[in-house]
Amino acid sequence: MFGKILLGLIFIANLSYGVTTKEGALYKEQQELMIIKDELNEFYEIKELEYQKNKAELLSLQKSIKKDEQSIIDTKKANQKVLDEINRVITSKAMLMYDKMKLKIVINVFNEMIENGELDEVFDIMIRMKEKRVMKILKKLDTKTSTLIMKKMRIIKEKNQK
Repeated sequence: MFGKILLGLIFIANLSYGVTTKEGALYKEQQELMIIKDELNEFYEIKELEYQKNKAELLSLQKSIKKDEQSIIDTKKANQKVLDEINRVITSKAMLMYDKMKLKIVINVFNEMIENGELDEVFDIMIRMKEKRVMKILKKLDTKTSTLIMKKMRIIKEKNQK
């Protein structure tokens, strides 16, 4: 009987040692998990800060690009206005020259320009000339060209009326 009690006590001692060992291992695992959790939290906080910094830089670059884009658009508009003004001056001077030239020479020049595909330039000049002069020129030009110019004049007149 004494042997059984001793055997029971040894068994209970082994069992309690095993439970204590398991509790120690469990505590150790919990501590390791807490350390890993803290490391992960620290890692994600660093990455979040880097992300926020990069995001701020990108937003700054985007604003800078939009500002530069608007500056380019404004410059383009200003350049286009200058170019349009230059074209108007050139066309006006050409119109004055053609008004002073003999009708036969003007028609020959216009025919040459039309053959070179410069019908729009001829139209721009003619639209600024005196109406009587234009009618004389249209009578001397070939029918196809006169028709095209008249259509363009009608379109311009309709746009101006709107």
